[in-house]
Amino acid sequence: MDEKNTLSGVSRRRLLQVAGAGVAGGAVLYGLDKLRLLPSFEKPLPVPAAEKMTYRVNPKNGDKVSLLGFGCMRFPMLPGADSPTGAEVNEQGAFALVDYAMAHGVNYYDTAWPYHQGVSESVIGKALQRYPRESYFLADKMPTFLMPTREQAKEIFEKQLEKCKVDYFDYYLLHAIRFVEDYQTVYEKNGVLEYLFEEKKKGRIRNLGWSFHGNTETLEYLLSRNVEWDFAMVQLNYHDMLHKYEIAPRQAKFIPKDPAPTQWMFEKMQQSGLPLIVMEPLLGGRLARLNKKALAILQAERPEASAASWAFRYVAGLPNVITMLSGMTYMEHLQDNLRALAPYEPLSDREMQTLKAALDVFLTGANIRCTTCGYCMPCPYGVDIPAVFAHFNRCLDDEQVPKGTRDADYEKARRAYLVEYERAIPELRQAERCTGCGVCLKHCPQMIPIPEEMARLGKFVENLRTRQG
Repeated sequence: MDEKNTLSGVSRRRLLQVAGAGVAGGAVLYGLDKLRLLPSFEKPLPVPAAEKMTYRVNPKNGDKVSLLGFGCMRFPMLPGADSPTGAEVNEQGAFALVDYAMAHGVNYYDTAWPYHQGVSESVIGKALQRYPRESYFLADKMPTFLMPTREQAKEIFEKQLEKCKVDYFDYYLLHAIRFVEDYQTVYEKNGVLEYLFEEKKKGRIRNLGWSFHGNTETLEYLLSRNVEWDFAMVQLNYHDMLHKYEIAPRQAKFIPKDPAPTQWMFEKMQQSGLPLIVMEPLLGGRLARLNKKALAILQAERPEASAASWAFRYVAGLPNVITMLSGMTYMEHLQDNLRALAPYEPLSDREMQTLKAALDVFLTGANIRCTTCGYCMPCPYGVDIPAVFAHFNRCLDDEQVPKGTRDADYEKARRAYLVEYERAIPELRQAERCTGCGVCLKHCPQMIPIPEEMARLGKFVENLRTRQG
């Protein structure tokens, strides 16, 4: 077979050489030598070749899109970086991941104005400029949260093209539509939607859509507009689809507006017929790192399959899905995702029942559905909200949360929790610094009652320090 041709004339041999040099030859230099194997594996597994990648054809335009998309909000970071979504991106590490992804058939890349505090667009632009423009699809977004005027939107769009080093975007989105009022202000009253359609006529936007993080009223409003949308991006995963998330009465005062139920949202999207780009198929990595009991259920069915692969296979089986985004920080994340989708194998009925059983075990009242997206940051009082939640969830998954003073292992668990808490989160950024101001609430896509959760975790840590159970 002629190897010059799955990626529009780019030599597969050349791509593999570039990827190999970036990963193997540059591992120590770029900090990629510290990658740990995923919990499911005792030894590395083979990675499928590029021709094994599963592609979906966009019914609107015929684009052949890889089922695995590369999300650019969680690039590898330089040593000492304060945040996994900060500006200190390890560019060479990111280039190595992109090269490897391209070499293995991934052709959809998604970035946005706020990702990595504005650095993501520049990094992916540099990474992809080495490839023929027709060999990949690039998506970017208009930052709705900035509430731009038409002139400001024009400046932002021109800057995005410049940073990404392209003349057009294949897919462009109205970013994170949450409330009807915001959409009306930015895209109708300010004329930003009209401007974006003008850019589409010029060919600088090939497909125009939106990403959704709102409530029922907002979704119905979006779908009722006399607008010819090309696609939509929504959050879908088996946790949200199979488990009905409800706001408890005691939490209601912390939530601006109820989120749209995922199953209802999905049915609405099916009725619309829009091709779907899926974000958070792993719920920010939560579904890649299940607790031990849930993971054991999945491993009993497929010993060598990671928890993440089950999540991808579930979402890939939903109608109208053309690609799923994954923010892949480490090479082993990318390799594992490739194994899951190159080629894609639908879940059997037996496997679906296994997945549901694992989810039932995973769900606990204490679990916090944070995806560590960082949209809630910065906190005006310095709290590292994603880090606090991530530490608690990690201990919960590993069954290392102290159960009470009467438990035989309480003292050991108490010490371990506090030691790791202090190491992971500086004192002035811990949960007890939260004042309950609520500024973070309007930014959280998951509608988490952050002030209440911070109060709960702050009290929990205080009790551990004073040995109260």
